[in-house]
Amino acid sequence: MKMFRIFGIVALAALGIAALVVNLKADASAYEMKSNSENRVRVDVRPVQLTAGQPAKFEVRMNTHSADLVQDMAAASTLKDNNGREYKATSWQGLPPGGHHRTGVLEFPSLADNSESITLVIRAIDNVPERTFNWRIAK
Repeated sequence: MKMFRIFGIVALAALGIAALVVNLKADASAYEMKSNSENRVRVDVRPVQLTAGQPAKFEVRMNTHSADLVQDMAAASTLKDNNGREYKATSWQGLPPGGHHRTGVLEFPSLADNSESITLVIRAIDNVPERTFNWRIAK
């Protein structure tokens, strides 16, 4: 009897974790990846979390074979919403400055409840003043 109870608890926990993973993938896949390839550096960005009232998070991938990627990504990034609000990045969780390939997640403060669209601006990657990426916020 104890064995069935333990098995039931383990099965429920596994289902809960699977549902969480599926839900996170569904949220992330709701937004398309946007790319910019100016000055021999390809920057790919996709929202990981983009919901009004919650912190905004973006997966960022940078690839090049001609420059070192040395930017402080949090300092180089700003988020703007359709109401004119600007949000400064609060963190970069990813590979440190240097090299030809960097990936990580940029995080911003919670978006205003009435935000409908956003523009992510990343400045000064390989002498490109600004790279911009736009999305509408899913409701």
